[in-house]
Amino acid sequence: MVTSYDVAVAGGGPAGAFAALELTRAGLTTVLIDPGTARPRLEGLGERVAHLLARKGLDDVRATASAPVYRSVSWAGLQDSRNGERLVPRADFDEALRRAAEAAGTTIIRSRVNRYEMGRPDTGVTLKLADGGTAKARLLVDARGRGAHARGRLKGPQTLAIAGLISPNANRNRTHVEATPEGWLWCAEAEGFGRWLQICVDADSLEGAGDGALEGRMRSFLGQSALKTRFADTSFSSDLHARAAGLVLSAPDLSGPVIPIGDAAVALDPLSGHGIFWAISSALSCVPMALTILDDPDQGADLAARIFRARVVQTFWRQARVGRDFYRLENRFAKAPFWARRRGWPDDRTAHPHADAPSLARRVVVENNRLRERDVLITPDHPDGIAFVAGIPVSDLTDLFHADVPGPFQTASTSPALSAAVRWLESQGVINGPSGPTRKTRSSMRETA
Repeated sequence: MVTSYDVAVAGGGPAGAFAALELTRAGLTTVLIDPGTARPRLEGLGERVAHLLARKGLDDVRATASAPVYRSVSWAGLQDSRNGERLVPRADFDEALRRAAEAAGTTIIRSRVNRYEMGRPDTGVTLKLADGGTAKARLLVDARGRGAHARGRLKGPQTLAIAGLISPNANRNRTHVEATPEGWLWCAEAEGFGRWLQICVDADSLEGAGDGALEGRMRSFLGQSALKTRFADTSFSSDLHARAAGLVLSAPDLSGPVIPIGDAAVALDPLSGHGIFWAISSALSCVPMALTILDDPDQGADLAARIFRARVVQTFWRQARVGRDFYRLENRFAKAPFWARRRGWPDDRTAHPHADAPSLARRVVVENNRLRERDVLITPDHPDGIAFVAGIPVSDLTDLFHADVPGPFQTASTSPALSAAVRWLESQGVINGPSGPTRKTRSSMRETA
């Protein structure tokens, strides 16, 4: 007998395991399908993820990462960096997340999804597994990374990351980032894991195939004169591992009862440093989509499709332009092929959206873990739009937008929330206060996924 679930999650990396955990916590019967055979590698983890794990009560997951470490840089004339990161062995991190999901009630199947047959949410998805098994679910969350099936992918300049363990020993935790004519490198030392080195080069610069080709490309990169023989005698204590690492928009639209998340939706350039953050944030975003679709398959699917497309397409182009600007900072190698490609793509538009004046728009937003269509207020400080001010829906405040608000308006009888909303609207220049419209400096509330 085939067991049927509300949601099946294919892929147990950070995106899939965290999604399974949150879907289960939201009351949905969830199965997570993953073979648990990821190769060991070291990765950086930002403070936003560490804080989120703490808020979610995932101390065991957070404990797989180091404390924040010092990072040195050699990029665009800089030799030091205020930005730090934690170091996390990905195999340990992923397994800890899967254990947390299982402890919450997620069913774990140690296998791989070979293919799936789609229907509607009322008929579900049938998954054919590598071990010959079958699973059924009303919805599928596809978290299989870059290997997930996708049509019509949009790609930037493609990067190949080649990495390996130099030594299983490390005396302290630290990282180093350095630009070279042929690309850039990230070297990390983590106690208990060792010394890890990753290079990022043009994907088409690899000659041949197999281990020999990877070793030859690594030797060529480390032999560059720009590195001043510092890595000339480097040898690796493990096989080298290569993976695609360019920015890719894999799934701009939802297709049937399938929600792609993480790299299966948008795969980021590792230069962004946002890989795990994007995985976790996209996992969080799939929960209200799943709940809304299952509540109302027809209207819910439409709302989910709209918010999904807005989120992933915006993330792709924002990351493309932020990355372009960061590559442009390094002028020493501007004419080298690796850098010229990335400095010129995709265009010369600004990385972040811009709004000249306040305006209203209709958008799909998350409210009480469900999707709703609401009025949102767009301002120069918040060009992505906000649906609530001090907890009050923007639609309930529109009568104030074209009226002068006299000083006596904010009296003791006015609710604290409404008083706060009025002050905020004044600060954004949306309404006039007792002294006319006011503006404050740009806020820091915008966060790039």
